[in-house]
Amino acid sequence: MSVDVVLLRSSDEPDRYIQAFDEAGLNAVCRPVLAFEFPYQDALTEQLQAPGTVGALVVTSPRAAAAIERIFRISPDLASTWADRPVFVVGPKTAASVRALGLRPVGEEAGRAANLVDRIRDAWNNETIQAPLLFLSGNRRKDTLPEGLKAAGIPFSEQVVYQTATRSSIQIPQSARWLVFFSPSGVEAVRKAEIHPGDYRTAAIGPTTAAALRDAGVTPDAVAEAPTPEALVAAVVTAIRDREGEP
Repeated sequence: MSVDVVLLRSSDEPDRYIQAFDEAGLNAVCRPVLAFEFPYQDALTEQLQAPGTVGALVVTSPRAAAAIERIFRISPDLASTWADRPVFVVGPKTAASVRALGLRPVGEEAGRAANLVDRIRDAWNNETIQAPLLFLSGNRRKDTLPEGLKAAGIPFSEQVVYQTATRSSIQIPQSARWLVFFSPSGVEAVRKAEIHPGDYRTAAIGPTTAAALRDAGVTPDAVAEAPTPEALVAAVVTAIRDREGEP
């Protein structure tokens, strides 16, 4: 089967973006642009072995949940000591990863870090949480959540639990016509892999990623109006129809 579209991201199961392109008559595959390492397991283990000093966990990505899962796999008894404590999360994907560990996610409807800070503040003010939080982060985390917690006067400690790096090798099928970028990291990764985006038609999931493409000297052919599979596919299909002679 020939490939029309390469999605520069890790795939889900099932993958909504692949399904949306398939419904539009375009064959898509995912190619991850990031690699994750977990070099801080000993430090995290020490933190998890002292649950009495932590009122709640803050887990804002599936990678942070994966760091916990690695420890629970080795020390399954630890999971039960955390089962009754809230784990504040952003979004349903992270919530699902936390729930799969037997933990209790809170705040998945927040959608973004600033909203999650509001949810945590309410819990703190209502004394639902009575001990400092433990924020599990990556080495590239943004400042929104920790700065928001500081501004709200909520005590917390931070533990880096994973490192993110761009991949240096990405395999692009010969039949691919489109490269779809989901973050500036994708732009960085293709340059690192010596792939020339100008050899393909390009799409971006939103304005920040589109700006990263332009900074790299590439004008995207399509930019999604919203970060959803439907909006992305609509942008690509419109670009295809607007280009005379492209099937």
